[in-house]
Amino acid sequence: MSSESCLEVTLPDDSIVSAILIKSKRSRRLSIRVNRYGVSVIYPLNEGIESIRNFINVNNKWILKKIRFYEKLNDKLEYGPLQKNEIIYLGRKYGIQIVKDNTQYATISENLMKITFHVKDRRTYKRSVVGWYRQQTKKILDNKVPFYGKKLSISYGSVRIRNQKTRWGSCSKQGNLNFNLLLSALPINIIDYIIIHELFHLIEFNHSSLFWKLVQDALPTYKHCKTWLKNNGTYIQFD
Repeated sequence: MSSESCLEVTLPDDSIVSAILIKSKRSRRLSIRVNRYGVSVIYPLNEGIESIRNFINVNNKWILKKIRFYEKLNDKLEYGPLQKNEIIYLGRKYGIQIVKDNTQYATISENLMKITFHVKDRRTYKRSVVGWYRQQTKKILDNKVPFYGKKLSISYGSVRIRNQKTRWGSCSKQGNLNFNLLLSALPINIIDYIIIHELFHLIEFNHSSLFWKLVQDALPTYKHCKTWLKNNGTYIQFD
């Protein structure tokens, strides 16, 4: 087998799925991954095709359960699940293009809905994309946090950007604010909601009725924002 190939397997509901087979020097055992991209199997160098097929068949009920989970999420998505050559920026889906260059920078084409990343090394382009997200998020926070802090009469400490997997924002009792570096992927109104949400947590460190009353007074559409994040937040990520 090549380092990456496909294997068609039949699931318990008689549907057929194409599993991507990924050979790995680091893997010592078989493992299955199901995500928004589909099904993939990571296998050691000495693993045979029949062994891989049997491993998939033994776990086909779990695979089907995970596939249905992601299908259910997909039905609620505003713009469909992201593919590997796509990212989200300010709530809009863009294709990405990687160009080898002596300097690192990115250009956005609104007409083509494409972001071109100029990188020194194609093999580490993901670091460049993550760094670009961090820069865009910093620009937004540098503008919006002081704006809402002043508007809501809430003082705060430091503002940090973190590579968080499951949280869009958090705060400490010392008054410091933390935000996900992918914040700039979200639509502007959702970004506003997250910032307002965390600022009010500096007053109410819980989700009491008073807390939500404060949020609603500042942002009457906050319930829509909560629902949008619930339905779409899982897919706003960069692997």
